[in-house]
Amino acid sequence: MSEAEDDNNSLDSLTDDERKQLHEFCEVTGAEDLDSAISVLKAKQWNLQSAIHAFYEPDSPTRSSFESTSDTEYAHQSGGPSQLGGNQLRRRGPRVLADIAGDEVAEGRLSGEQQRSTVARQVVMAPAFSWIPLLAWPFVLPWRISMGIVQSLLSLLGLRRIADDGVPRDGGSRQEPSGSGGSAAAADDAREFRVLFEETFGARHPPFFAGTYMRALEAARREVKHLVLVLWSAEHDDAGAMGRALGHPDVVAYLSQPQFIVWAGDVARSEAYQVASTLEVTAFPFIALAALKSQSRMGAAAAGERFQLQVVARIDGLPELSVSQSEASGESDGLTRFICGLFSESISQHEAELRVARRAQEGRESERRLREQQNAAYEASLARDREREAEARVQEEAQRIERQKEEDRLREDQRARDMRKQWLWATLARLRREEEQEAAAGGTDMCKLNLRLENGRRVVRAFPATLAMQRLFDFVETRDVAGEWESRGETPYGGDLPAVALPEDYAHEYDFVLVSQFPRVVFADRQAIIKDALVAHGMWPNATLIVEPLFESDDDSVSGGEAKGGE
Repeated sequence: MSEAEDDNNSLDSLTDDERKQLHEFCEVTGAEDLDSAISVLKAKQWNLQSAIHAFYEPDSPTRSSFESTSDTEYAHQSGGPSQLGGNQLRRRGPRVLADIAGDEVAEGRLSGEQQRSTVARQVVMAPAFSWIPLLAWPFVLPWRISMGIVQSLLSLLGLRRIADDGVPRDGGSRQEPSGSGGSAAAADDAREFRVLFEETFGARHPPFFAGTYMRALEAARREVKHLVLVLWSAEHDDAGAMGRALGHPDVVAYLSQPQFIVWAGDVARSEAYQVASTLEVTAFPFIALAALKSQSRMGAAAAGERFQLQVVARIDGLPELSVSQSEASGESDGLTRFICGLFSESISQHEAELRVARRAQEGRESERRLREQQNAAYEASLARDREREAEARVQEEAQRIERQKEEDRLREDQRARDMRKQWLWATLARLRREEEQEAAAGGTDMCKLNLRLENGRRVVRAFPATLAMQRLFDFVETRDVAGEWESRGETPYGGDLPAVALPEDYAHEYDFVLVSQFPRVVFADRQAIIKDALVAHGMWPNATLIVEPLFESDDDSVSGGEAKGGE
């Protein structure tokens, strides 16, 4: 196969409907070679029914390609016909309907033309000599040439089935549409057969399966049950006798047991017709029993062995009962006992293998439940891990936010300290400029203040009487940087002191007040004039003021320049 064909057959190029049909094809046929399966479906225009019957068609290239890739080949089992009453009852070799583990079907089928001829039971007579063909050949030859051209065109358009078989007489029911529409049509056929049977023979009948033939196969394999196949031809003379037998209370009670799945179809419909062709039905009405059988070459079933669904008993047409059977009971009762006896005998012969198949199915079901439980436990563990990871991520995010907040706070504190430091140096530069201006002006109205700083140090300084108390607060606040300037002679910002500018967007807060001890007076109004504030308390022109931190004077009501107590 070339690379182009490999690409065309790849699963990635298939649609969802085509994948579904590929899955059903492999389930029914047991095919394991996906490339060959895709090739068959494409050759049949993705018509699932046609592809399945092409797989079962003997001596076909499709079948040969699957058999060449199969890992296991089983020998064809041929059984001698058991002749009961005119060879109408036939017990053949096992007919493989579907393989649970994907084995191939049994070989040795008839050709497609032989199947159609045996189903229709046509009798071909040797024609006698006639002058009519000689006289009609001028008209027949153009007709055949026209039909050949039409068939070629239909083949080119992908309508090869119509070109080969013609348009079906029932309006196209034999050309099964692909996809879900075909399954729905086949299910409708099953319901229509049930309605027709009840209208003809009454409501008492075995529990007919309501789905398609492939669904019945899947149910029989999955549930390890016997599959009873009933193929019907309403135009056949023996249809009435078989219908009455199927409506007999004994047959209804027998086939209503849980171990049976009964599927019935009318061969006038596409699905039943194709089933009849696959099973090589030779006469109608047809009834068969299929059961799971071991594929061991030695014939011994083992617990781990693979099983196929095979026909173990079949009746083509009505059996000719013996005279004693006919005289002992009516035709319907005799046929009823015959069917029940035949099925019971076949079931008893294959019961051991069926028990092995049931145990194997139970083992697979147990393994499936165990896998589901393990998967559920694994998913629950993953869910718990995901929850813990989510909680860890939430906690980590919260910690990251807290760290970010702390870093932001530290940066803000450092920025505030830097701006306060710059403000102190800029204020010191302003005070020195103002002092130089005051010294040059030579003012005489001065007050002498004895200031005791917070660190216990005393500073005596004369201040002009017209200045505001703000000047005293700035003088006290800049004492530390003034000492640093006097000792080092330089600022932290480089250059001279006058070059330091005030920081932008900064409002300085004073954390102290000036207090007179005797009498106890708190000076907090920084806008008040120095002389006015001191004269009001009899402290002019000399006064001693103490720098008192605010947190140590919580009991004092700080009001602009007013004394808390009298003298």
